[in-house]
Amino acid sequence: MSITRKKLMTGAALVIISIIFSVIIISNFSPKPMFHGDYPYYPDVESITNASDVIIVGEVVSARNVKDIIVDTTIDKKDKDKTPYTISTIKVNEVIKGNVKVGDIITVKQLGDYKSKPEETLYKMDGYLKKGTTELMFLCGYENSPYSPVNPAQGVIDVKDGNTLYSANRYSLFGYSNNAGKTIDSLDTLDTLDTVINEIKIFVK
Repeated sequence: MSITRKKLMTGAALVIISIIFSVIIISNFSPKPMFHGDYPYYPDVESITNASDVIIVGEVVSARNVKDIIVDTTIDKKDKDKTPYTISTIKVNEVIKGNVKVGDIITVKQLGDYKSKPEETLYKMDGYLKKGTTELMFLCGYENSPYSPVNPAQGVIDVKDGNTLYSANRYSLFGYSNNAGKTIDSLDTLDTLDTVINEIKIFVK
C-alpha cells in the first residue's frame, strides 16, 4: 500500500471519528424535548385531599412502560392525537380515600416518555416512579384510562424506611427540605407517614 493511500485512509478514519464524537457531544448537550404542563397547585392538605379521587399508600410493582394514550374527550372529534405516558402498576397497601381496596392492583400514568420526551417537572426531580418503591399517592380517576397524580410536584411522595416521607420538589406539601446538600438520612424537616395520614383523614368526606 502506498504512503499516499495510507494517508488518505488515515485522514478518512479521523474524519469519521470526529463526526461520531460530534454527534455524541451534540446529543448530550442539546436541550431534551420535554412536555411543559400547566397544573393546579394545592396550598394545603384540605385542598389536595378534596381534589383527589383516590389517596393511597402503594408499592410500585412495575414501572416505566411507555404507552401512547388518547386523553382528548372532545365529543365527535375524529383523529384524536395520542400522547405518550409512562405507566406504572401499583399494589394498594393502604387506602386513605377512594373506591379501591387493600391488595388491589391499579395502573398510574405520568405524562411523557421518561426517556425520549419527559414531562419537565418529573425530569428535573427524577419523579418517574421506580419499581420496588413505596409511595403516598394523590390520584385522579378517569374512565377507560389509568389514574394520574393530581400534579407532578405534589401527587406522589416517596415513603422511606416505612414511615418517612420525602419529596425532591419544593412545592410538595410533605417531605420536602430546604437543607440543600444533606443526605436523606440527615434531613430534619421530613414528615412521617402516620402523621400525614391522620391529617389527611380529617378532610376525607
